[in-house]
Amino acid sequence: MISKYVDDAALAKLGPGRRAMMAAVFCLLAFCFPATAEGDTAEDLIGMGLELYQNRSYQEALEAYDEALLLSPDDPRAWMGKGKVFSALGDYNQSLLAYQNATRIAPDDPEAWFGVGLNRFLLHDLNDSLKASERALEMDGNYTRAWELKSTVLAHMGKNDEALEASKRARMSSAPSDTEMLSHSWVSESFILRQMGRDDEFLAALENATTLDPRNYDAWILLGEALQGRGEYDRSLAAFDSLLSNIAPTSPPFLALVLIDKGSVLIDMGRYEEARGLYQQTIDLNFSDESLDQYYLGRAELGEGVSLLRLGDYEAALEAFNRSMEAEPDLADDAWRGIGDGRMGLGSYEEALLAYDTALEIYPESVSVNAERGHAWKGRGDALMALGRDDDALLAYQNASIAYDLAIDMPDQGRQSYPLNGEFWLNRGVVLEALGLGAQAEESYGKAREMGYRD
Repeated sequence: MISKYVDDAALAKLGPGRRAMMAAVFCLLAFCFPATAEGDTAEDLIGMGLELYQNRSYQEALEAYDEALLLSPDDPRAWMGKGKVFSALGDYNQSLLAYQNATRIAPDDPEAWFGVGLNRFLLHDLNDSLKASERALEMDGNYTRAWELKSTVLAHMGKNDEALEASKRARMSSAPSDTEMLSHSWVSESFILRQMGRDDEFLAALENATTLDPRNYDAWILLGEALQGRGEYDRSLAAFDSLLSNIAPTSPPFLALVLIDKGSVLIDMGRYEEARGLYQQTIDLNFSDESLDQYYLGRAELGEGVSLLRLGDYEAALEAFNRSMEAEPDLADDAWRGIGDGRMGLGSYEEALLAYDTALEIYPESVSVNAERGHAWKGRGDALMALGRDDDALLAYQNASIAYDLAIDMPDQGRQSYPLNGEFWLNRGVVLEALGLGAQAEESYGKAREMGYRD
């Protein structure tokens, strides 16, 4: 997967999906700035920079590379080293400039052109990214990372057949013994297959990835989510448990994502107490104030709120949803929808209506949240019906039905998992039944039952 090559730190977004941090998560370490020894050569400093970069001491690495460039301004290795560090820090503009300097000095270096292409991709400049990847391949036709990058760029351009071919070329150029590279190539290909609607092959690609490299974190996460979306909950739990046993992540972001996703599966299975226990375990992790840590803390609080709703503890659920927004304001849309559900449970229908309205105002105009927007419209309809405003309620249900239909007809291809879970089909059935569409409602209820969802 291309995220493996964003220097193990940058996040490669394969679409506008709600799980923008699925593909690669990272945690930056605290920085300190030791002086370099007097008499160090440029070669010494470049080696020092690489070691510091590998230890994620990014600011110190930059200092080492800068000192190397003072001694040897035209050393492409120092410029590419700086490029890697800036990419790890998420500063893709500075990373691009560093790699461009490397191509100026060493115009035949495929790694330098790969770095240009990768940063162009991360800056959403697909055309120039494709040109740079092809330039790298002109110099080395077996450059696996360049084939991977080309495949990803082509997929973003909607050229799926070409993207699939490039992905296969990436695997062909990898040594059979390089199971880690082959595994990540299968993950990359899975995104293309998902985008093409070839869901069985999408799942098989992820299974190939985990078989080749049982320590491929991304592959296990995506496999667990995909199985959850298919209603194969036991297999999904097994995937997350395999991740925990094979990789045993300890840093809060890495571990939190696994626990949160596993908790989501348990909620779908109706095992609410177990889910709440996982969310509590996540909340108790030693999160830092870094934005990524706070995002996962917010998601854990959101998950706890959902589990508390299912357990009927509405007051505690409201507190959890509020804590979720405090940790990560970008989760406010889902949190306000949860608050609406909690206030409905308490019989505070006017307050519930306000909460659903707030959620609907916040949700972005994106296909990635059609299902969530549908749930909020359904909640609004439920609140209006409870208030005796039947005509307004039916209008809300109609909007919910439209949002649900859009979620079915226009799935967000950037998602790493399927959005249409058992709760979706159950809620859609309730809406259709309220609109007098009994046959369609029963069909939707049937799909919820197929996924083992009861309420």
